[in-house]
Amino acid sequence: MDSTIEFSSCPSCGHTPPVALAPDGERIDTTLDLVSDHELIGDSGPIDFEALRDTDFVICPNCALIFLTRRSSPAAAREYYGRLFHRIEVPLPFDGLPIPERFVRRNAALARDLVRTLAANGLLEGVRSALYVRCNAGEGPRLLREEYGVGEVYALELLPSCSRHAKEVNGSERVERMHVPSIENPFSRRRFDLIICDEAFGHALDPAGVARDLKALLRVGGAVVVFNEKDHSQILKSSKLFRNGMNFFHKQLYTRRSLQAFLELQGFEITELPHPVVGKPGSLKNTKILFVLRPGEAATALLPNDEVAQMTALFHRWRSAHKWRKRSQRLLSLFRVREIDPEAGGLARRARSRRPRAPSTQ
Repeated sequence: MDSTIEFSSCPSCGHTPPVALAPDGERIDTTLDLVSDHELIGDSGPIDFEALRDTDFVICPNCALIFLTRRSSPAAAREYYGRLFHRIEVPLPFDGLPIPERFVRRNAALARDLVRTLAANGLLEGVRSALYVRCNAGEGPRLLREEYGVGEVYALELLPSCSRHAKEVNGSERVERMHVPSIENPFSRRRFDLIICDEAFGHALDPAGVARDLKALLRVGGAVVVFNEKDHSQILKSSKLFRNGMNFFHKQLYTRRSLQAFLELQGFEITELPHPVVGKPGSLKNTKILFVLRPGEAATALLPNDEVAQMTALFHRWRSAHKWRKRSQRLLSLFRVREIDPEAGGLARRARSRRPRAPSTQ
């Protein structure tokens, strides 16, 4: 089984060649480094995780998209993607219940605000059937059914535990598991008036393939809502994000402009709506994108994007900060308090013990 595929041209605009963002031979850390091969392999068979760790982020000099050239093949991803996502991205029970209450509350708040935004903009009028991809553990489908009268709501979830929660807690019977970040349709070739997708393109192994699949699943007059897409022109400005390495699941580091250009090339007409903010508003301001897509005429060409220099500089600034952080952590890990160990007959190293932090009074 071929476990990796290579993108030698831009997955958004097709421009070639892309420009490397790191010197030859320098590997850019990703969150895949947080887990060992032993933890990853399990029952997944002969998958070359070392090749996936040998990351090469590049930038398209035409549309300013930063992307990962080497990524999992769809066949390999089906073997391990869900467990890896569970291990790194969403630390939930893989196939058991209960899901942590904090996660449930956060997803319920996001689903509520998202569905209300869609309703306020008339996107739920006349909707008879909907597909919800990564469905907030069933909260989004429940709201569509119970509060907005959508008769047929189908859903896909990445983790078995989220699928179980959607079925057993939120009463969503039409929930199936998705095994890779693509748009699968296990529902007897149904077509939908509305498709709602959580980060469909940033995670996609093949973003153009996802765009084609979405079009094929839409009824005439239908719409696709993509939310939780990241604007990396804002995210890369924050030194607090990606502190463990670049997010391995982000294959395309879109900005608002590069994502819009890609979708226009794929033949979508785009309307942007304000994205709901859950958590601390200041930390998430302007970092997430909510687009409403309707099939239209494909753009015939893509104008050059003047974000190329900006995105290159932001990526290099993140890379320098990450390298400094790694060196600092390495030096701190070497710092030990020396004390006499009579049994060892000399000096021995002992880790400095930390004083327990006083409980918060807030």
